[in-house]
Amino acid sequence: MHRYARQTKLAGVGEPGQLRIANARVDVPLDGLAGEVAARYLAGAGVGHLRVRDSRIAAAARAVDPTVSVEVSPSPPAGSVGASPLRDPSAQAVERGARFALDALRAAIDGGAAS
Repeated sequence: MHRYARQTKLAGVGEPGQLRIANARVDVPLDGLAGEVAARYLAGAGVGHLRVRDSRIAAAARAVDPTVSVEVSPSPPAGSVGASPLRDPSAQAVERGARFALDALRAAIDGGAAS
């Protein structure tokens, strides 16, 4: 079974969207747990190239997909994610990372810049 078969069945993704995801280059400007969550989600979705802030985040992405191309750059362009209603700092970090990943995937599928 094709690794991304489920995603390609989603309305709005399909084979063309998955191909755009695979060709996407995403800068992940998040640190710590938020960066790890974003990198894991993006690697798991099949993003072709990630640029992350540190080697720990790169390792998290490679743990999900060893074939993902990951570049470590201490300062990828800054990004912003809206404020979280959650109280726990760890939960906020997970939410921040997940939101970032989802926004990057939407941009890739829509054919826009995923960075």
